[in-house]
Amino acid sequence: MKREENWKENYLALKAYIMGHRQLPDKKKEENRGLLNWWKYNKKLIQAGKLPAEKVKMLDELSGMRETFVKRWTAPEND
Repeated sequence: MKREENWKENYLALKAYIMGHRQLPDKKKEENRGLLNWWKYNKKLIQAGKLPAEKVKMLDELSGMRETFVKRWTAPEND
C-alpha cells in the first residue's frame, strides 16, 4: 500500500507544480528533478504497457494540462 500512496503523492505534487509553473520541472534545477524523473519513469511504464489504465488516464490529464498552457502561450492575440 505504501507504494500506491507514494505514487499518488508524486502525482499530486507534479500536478501542483504544473498548475503553478505551467510546465514540467526543469531538469537543471535539482530541487525538482525527482518529480521530472518520476514523470519520465511512468512514461516508460506506459510505453511498456506496465501501468494500470487508471494511472495512464491520470498522467494523460497532466499531459493535457501542459498542452493547454502551451496553446495559450503560443496562440496569436486577437486584436
